[in-house]
Amino acid sequence: MAEQQEAPQGAPLPPGDEEPEFDFEGAFERLAGAPCRVSRIMTVGLERTQESVVRPVLQRVAQGHTLEEVRDRALEAYEELMGLDIFDAVDVVLGEGAKGPGTCTVIARFQEKNLLRLHAGTYVQGTEGSVETALNLTNPLGYAEQISIGAEYGSQSTNVYTIAVTKPKPWGAPLLADVRLHQLGHNYGQWSSFAELLRGGSITLTRQAHMHALQPIASRLRLVDGWLGDKLLSAVKYVHRADTFDDPSFPTQGWGYRAESQGAGLGPDANLLRFVKQHVMGKVAFPVGNGASLTFSAEAGLLLPWGARALDAPTSISDRFFLGGLAAGTLRGFVQKGAGPSEPRRPSAEAGSSSEASPRPALRRDALGGDLMCSLMAALNFPLPSDAMRAAGIHGHVFINGGNLVGLSGGGRSGLRSAWRDFSTSFRWSIVSMGLKSVGDALWGAGIVWPTRIGKLELNLCQVLAQQPFDQARRGLQFGFVPPSW
Repeated sequence: MAEQQEAPQGAPLPPGDEEPEFDFEGAFERLAGAPCRVSRIMTVGLERTQESVVRPVLQRVAQGHTLEEVRDRALEAYEELMGLDIFDAVDVVLGEGAKGPGTCTVIARFQEKNLLRLHAGTYVQGTEGSVETALNLTNPLGYAEQISIGAEYGSQSTNVYTIAVTKPKPWGAPLLADVRLHQLGHNYGQWSSFAELLRGGSITLTRQAHMHALQPIASRLRLVDGWLGDKLLSAVKYVHRADTFDDPSFPTQGWGYRAESQGAGLGPDANLLRFVKQHVMGKVAFPVGNGASLTFSAEAGLLLPWGARALDAPTSISDRFFLGGLAAGTLRGFVQKGAGPSEPRRPSAEAGSSSEASPRPALRRDALGGDLMCSLMAALNFPLPSDAMRAAGIHGHVFINGGNLVGLSGGGRSGLRSAWRDFSTSFRWSIVSMGLKSVGDALWGAGIVWPTRIGKLELNLCQVLAQQPFDQARRGLQFGFVPPSW
């Protein structure tokens, strides 16, 4: 009988006799329902961050009564701590308890983000390019706050300066607080003969779980050129949005909506803008097989002034809705802000000199915008046969798009009734025979697609079915950027 010899302690095992790996998942399944109580919570790696920021989140792990419940609450704590956006990494580990069997110790290790971050970039939105730079301070006081100072310079005389402070969970509430001061200057001379300078501040409270946002606004608005004068804006804005899309970039099923309500005129000053404004967007998608989907989307807006004889004077052009192009107030087959009320542009020496230097012909009419806007769209979206295009998120669509825009104020109650009649009888419609749509951004429009969440690029071949006098239609190829709706 052969004698079996044991290998010396510490010597490597012969080939084929490797020690089996520990089955962690199997062991956890056997012990998942076992009683477990958190006896101690430890934190490691907190340098700037105050203990009071993370301790309430970790304390909820102790509410578990079994090993599985403690594990689940530890995962929830990890997601909530990373959501503060002040840590590069968070590790929540369950160790052996110090008070005997049935207890565990929670050890949370943190790696904080750098205090200082500088960001710079160039962007294109609609027909305007811009350069943006921002200086961010992450968690400088240790209470999960973020302070940012930013500036943006656009190719169409857009200048934006902001100072913002963001704080998650103010007073322990499940909210995100954002306080900012801003100065915004924009020249809208490409579409209308006016420019605006807006100085003010806002406080935004956002409830991320249900996508609610409440925003008190206080600003001083200066309109020049065609709409002279200074106005004060004191308003409260409420935004609610939600969606159930399976894929935000190419939804095949689900629904989504965004509703924005604003009330202005809070205060006794006679120079206050007084109005109520409602803007709603919605979309629903249905699968039709082979990866294709049928989508129906709608966008509507209503602006109504309030106060004594409010309908006798026109609303401010800065608050109105516009229609046309691929930006807000989407109506394909028309130039940006090219559908709706307009009036002849008054000639000026400045306009004449600028038109000579510009390769684009000077517009003969100014877009005035409107108080009642609607845009409707039905589209059949389908994947393209190329694997490379599928991987990049590119897909085709065939659609019909319609919309209308009218003014309600400036003519009293009789003008309001006639505006309703015009709105129902003067819709614009366009169709597309073939379009390619890519989600994300592209370099020089040459087909290099970056599938990001900043929006989508569209190349459409449009045919306008109905338009009104003085509308600026764009038949044939149309290329542009569509900002995200949700």
